[in-house]
Amino acid sequence: MMYEFKVSEMAEEFGVTQTVIKNWISKGTVPAKEGPGGMYLMALSDYHNLCDHFGLEPMLKPSTHVTQEQYHALDAEPAAAKPVVLGGAHSGLYTDANWADSCMTCGTCASACPITGVEGMDPRKVVRMAFMGLDDELVASKFPWMCTMCGKCEVSCPANIQITALMRKVRGTRERDLVPGPIHKGVAMCLERGNNLGIPKDDFVFLCEDIGVELAEDCCPGFVTPIDVEGARVMVTINSKEPFGEPDDMKWWWKIFYAAGESWTIPSEYWEGVNWGLFSGDDEAQKTVVGRLVDNMRRLKCQVLLLPE
Repeated sequence: MMYEFKVSEMAEEFGVTQTVIKNWISKGTVPAKEGPGGMYLMALSDYHNLCDHFGLEPMLKPSTHVTQEQYHALDAEPAAAKPVVLGGAHSGLYTDANWADSCMTCGTCASACPITGVEGMDPRKVVRMAFMGLDDELVASKFPWMCTMCGKCEVSCPANIQITALMRKVRGTRERDLVPGPIHKGVAMCLERGNNLGIPKDDFVFLCEDIGVELAEDCCPGFVTPIDVEGARVMVTINSKEPFGEPDDMKWWWKIFYAAGESWTIPSEYWEGVNWGLFSGDDEAQKTVVGRLVDNMRRLKCQVLLLPE
């Protein structure tokens, strides 16, 4: 028997984001194949094994209209998407059929987008421009940077167009010195100083320890801010705007950890939890920032990584 699902359904069931599910599918962690109507198919036994791995009860929703033979027929490799040439324009952005080819401009994405209509923004325009080979115009436009990358357009799309991936491709294509100032400066600052706002290590550690003293005096007797505690269960990362402008906000979740008796720590360096390389389309910067977090996890021998967003 087969199990039929939408990415959004599996993401909700397993408590992860839709991007995680798509990554699992592309890497084979979820042995599923794309079926009709934006649905995915996997063997029911594979679905049960996945549920067992996560300690979940299967939802038991087998597909009633797809046979094993039809499922295995999906193994046939689709033809590689060819660069689009339309009116003499050759697209270097549109390299994946799932990014535009099936779009019928139905408007569902525009209805879901929270900024449709702002300065002419419409997800359909982005898709059409990429499909028509208007690369330079699209890269130079405001549209990709107005996008919040919330993914609502992609979730709602009945044709499963990967609009957010296209948006990020466009962002990554722009010259770095032409990326909107705050984002570009934040990435450069994080690579150079370890966090998006360039807060020095000594200042950060002093602030965290000072907040710990306030908590101990106020409501958490014996509390000491756990900096670089080896063997703590949870490694906590921080959005740099908090120590920079809203340090008291950190107290709320520190109080929760204290009340729960949680074992946690904050690294003294590379504690930034917001990866602006993701939002700017800078894959190398994103990889560097993630690598630093992984190194901290290994150095401190932590089991769980907590991100602020």
